[in-house]
Amino acid sequence: MPFNSTSQEHSEGFIRLALAAPFLQYLTDRGINPQPALDQVGLKSELLSYPSVCVHSELVYGLLNAFSDLSGDRYLGLNVGETFDLQEWPPFAQALQSTNSLFEFFTRFVGLVPQESNSVRHSLVIEADKATYRIERQQEPAVPPIQVTGFGAAIYVRLLQTVVGDAWEASRVRWESRYITGLPVDYKGIEVGLGTDPGMQISFPVEWLFLNHASEGSAKPFASARQTEEVTVVAALRSVLRDKLDETELGPEVVAGLLGIQPERFLKALQQQGTTLPREIKRLRIDVAKEHLKEDQTTIAEIGLMLGYSDKSHFTRFFRGQTGMTPTKFRSK
Repeated sequence: MPFNSTSQEHSEGFIRLALAAPFLQYLTDRGINPQPALDQVGLKSELLSYPSVCVHSELVYGLLNAFSDLSGDRYLGLNVGETFDLQEWPPFAQALQSTNSLFEFFTRFVGLVPQESNSVRHSLVIEADKATYRIERQQEPAVPPIQVTGFGAAIYVRLLQTVVGDAWEASRVRWESRYITGLPVDYKGIEVGLGTDPGMQISFPVEWLFLNHASEGSAKPFASARQTEEVTVVAALRSVLRDKLDETELGPEVVAGLLGIQPERFLKALQQQGTTLPREIKRLRIDVAKEHLKEDQTTIAEIGLMLGYSDKSHFTRFFRGQTGMTPTKFRSK
């Protein structure tokens, strides 16, 4: 009896870049300069603090593997996962507060995690003697997600321990993945096995699902301004292009490079979403223009320059053609 989180129609492989922020903080706290690894994949550190910025998952895999090499820490993902505050992770906090049993927790959680990434498909599979929480990758990764797998092992073992409480027995838990070099084989007394697919999964006794979870009284009140926009190629390109709309060259090669994906895969992902790059750039320009026009601090000419229009009249014609009114009229309304 499986409970699934996503459908196949949104399998482009994008992920919120902010998910890599705990790794950046972990290195910084230990006096390790992360810049060489960021330069290696072409990212700026400040982008990791924006929850709306999305990139291709393989760019994140490469960044975290580079962090591991830079720090000389083979188990970096595992160590970051063990220090990560689960209560600050929206899917965990929301699921914990709105459920009573582990079964309810997982069925709620499986519906919340797609807000973080569409590069994987989460499911809970219930059998007669065991339950398995699976994280399946939608595509065969070209970059091995070694540190991501280590981070996942730490997170999901901790998550299960937290919710199960006193019923926890490490010997009855099995973690499985193809990329298990990111954690020791005797990790926390659980069984660690080599999987055949590029995803990962954790199995545990099925009776645990029907226990009341142990953290009802200790859960922090949760409040977050994080947007719940689906993580798609459209959301990804909008997040990386907002500050680049004044640039003259925004073709598929340039945008795909910003997202960490090959141009062919980028264009195919747009096609799956039923859109094109010029259409989305045009929509983004209008949305950004409207945001600025609602404020009085920026002149119409300045807004036009932000969007790549050196001539105010050209910007006015573009805006009127898309909205049916001039920027001045829109601002006055």
